[in-house]
Amino acid sequence: MSLLINIIPLVVVLALLFKKQHMLFAGLIGGILAILIGGLEMSKASQMFVGGITNMLGITVPIIYAASAAMVSKAGSIESLVELARRSLKGKIGILAGIIVLIQGFATYMAGMGAGNTMVTAPLAAAAVGAIPEVIVAMAIVSAVGFTTSPASTETVLAAESVGRDVISHAAAMRPYTIAFYLLAAGLAIYGVYKRGALTKDNAKKENNDENKSNGTLLKQSIPAIALLVMVVGGNALNSLIGINLFTPATAVIFTSILTVLLTPLNIDETCEALIEGSRFILTTLFAVGMFLAFINMIGELGTFEQIAALASNVPEAIILPVAMIIAFLIAIPSGAFAAGVLTLILPTLSALGLPSEAMGFVAIATGLGTQISPVQINVAALSKGFEIDIIDVIKGNLRYILGALALLIIIAVVVI
Repeated sequence: MSLLINIIPLVVVLALLFKKQHMLFAGLIGGILAILIGGLEMSKASQMFVGGITNMLGITVPIIYAASAAMVSKAGSIESLVELARRSLKGKIGILAGIIVLIQGFATYMAGMGAGNTMVTAPLAAAAVGAIPEVIVAMAIVSAVGFTTSPASTETVLAAESVGRDVISHAAAMRPYTIAFYLLAAGLAIYGVYKRGALTKDNAKKENNDENKSNGTLLKQSIPAIALLVMVVGGNALNSLIGINLFTPATAVIFTSILTVLLTPLNIDETCEALIEGSRFILTTLFAVGMFLAFINMIGELGTFEQIAALASNVPEAIILPVAMIIAFLIAIPSGAFAAGVLTLILPTLSALGLPSEAMGFVAIATGLGTQISPVQINVAALSKGFEIDIIDVIKGNLRYILGALALLIIIAVVVI
């Protein structure tokens, strides 16, 4: 009975979101209901409200990369890189989309997080093929699978430690499934391009302008975008190679800015303004997400998520893993940015049953997939920014394919475990 009452605010929030009400309005109603049901003190509610905003605005790496990506885009660097790729691939833009998806996946796997990388790769994909739903969801899938199986992520550490297994060993065991989903996502992106064609805005006009530029000019102007991509994707590897921690988010924006001034039409003042302007969307989005997440945390104070997670322990052992995956997926939707927090609710039950670390890995991936249809997930906001579409439109476009990916994951888990 307690769960039925405590789940009411969460159900109301989800219902309002699906009715296309504004995210903050839905969160406010849910937060008010949580305060009334749980008797939450206003002082604590206010503290949680401010804390939610503070936590989101403290995620600085995506902000830095978002501003840098917008700056090189304003300089025409991304468009030049895409035109070079078009010429090299002789118009096979679908293959380019698949390559960009794989780059996103590799970057996420190496970094253990996806949003910062998405701020760089999404504008590249948007410039190449436009807001094609299959490309967007492909980038979401590789991000979800990447950050939940990467040896550099908190989620992988939690999955491994829940059964006392070495993190590297666990990551290696999950790698075949990571590769399989990466290839599936790349194929989906290629299929989407061949099905719909390029959907870039003013595509014909851009192509005509670029036709007058030599390959040398295009290569020179594309160097800032290439450099930023290399530093984002391979910064850690480069640091290990040279023996010093040279390539960081801070140095990435500095090096990229210098290259933009030297190699593109933007002068120093224009480059600085482009960098500042590029940060505005992600900052306002994080501000809104922080407020929404504060309301969700108020619902969490009721114990709603813990009670939902406990349901997994009450089902027959034969189906406990699929049920746990579904519950983790569902909890991740409102939780969004805190996939690790979801796992701390689910994994202890599975660990007590003696399931292997691969089972924990499948639950982690299911959690990651759930975050990709969450309005409070930074990677979703990054896709929204990169492809210049609303967050809710990203979620609606992702939903069908994400559910399909979850179903496939559950089938694999049942067969393997």
